[in-house]
Amino acid sequence: MIQSRVNEKEASGVMRSKTIFCKTIFQSCLVMLLLLGSLFSLSACADDEEKAELASYHWETVAVSREEFRIPENYMNKNELYLFASRDILDSHYDLSKVTLGGERIKLVDSSFNLPGPGLKALFLVGKFDLKDKPSSCKSSSCVLKVPGLNKTGNVAVGYKKK
Repeated sequence: MIQSRVNEKEASGVMRSKTIFCKTIFQSCLVMLLLLGSLFSLSACADDEEKAELASYHWETVAVSREEFRIPENYMNKNELYLFASRDILDSHYDLSKVTLGGERIKLVDSSFNLPGPGLKALFLVGKFDLKDKPSSCKSSSCVLKVPGLNKTGNVAVGYKKK
């Protein structure tokens, strides 16, 4: 009889510690989920802030109509030029890293910002060129943008932001 009471107390203590352990694990999981949710929420806010900043500018763009496109002179005196591409280009998995301006490769950007394009197409920001240090082949007033394999006008545009 005494032995059975001792076993019951031990079993009760073991069950209590297992219950406490399970509650602790459950609470830890809830805290981790809360933290992950907060991180995702903050990253979405940063994306919204970037979109809002980019949307606050007026954009001057010109459609790129062929594989080798001479950039207009008034675009070349800006600090940065931005490349926009349509959803068609993005969905085709076109290798945008092939795009060059005066021999310099484009710096790709990860952005969901877009502008209205021709024919009600959205043009998404995909990259930019830093013109502060112009490539040597662009020291003259104009420069050539190369978009290998471009086959349709209206799918790619280059532009700059103005205040």
